[in-house]
Amino acid sequence: MRRTLIIVIVVLLGIGGYLRWDWHDKTKKLQLEPSITLYYWTDAKGQKHVSDSPPPENIQDVTTDKGYKYVRAPLVIIIRDKTIDFYQFIKKKLFKPRKTKKK
Repeated sequence: MRRTLIIVIVVLLGIGGYLRWDWHDKTKKLQLEPSITLYYWTDAKGQKHVSDSPPPENIQDVTTDKGYKYVRAPLVIIIRDKTIDFYQFIKKKLFKPRKTKKK
């Protein structure tokens, strides 16, 4: 019993440590990533370009995206988002509005 408890505590501490390291790595070290704007455009020759600097002036079809979409979120945030999605899915399934009959 005591050995099992020690193993469970070590595993939980390992998971907690990994989640803390992942959070620190993705939020503190990469704090400049969300400010990056990526530009996509096609030049006159038909070549597609992706850059973090604005395209030349004569380019028309330019799309932009924020850089944070391309940085993987911390695992804690992914788990939280999936839990919220699962909760909303279950809530919709369990608490469907009932149809009432009209006379």
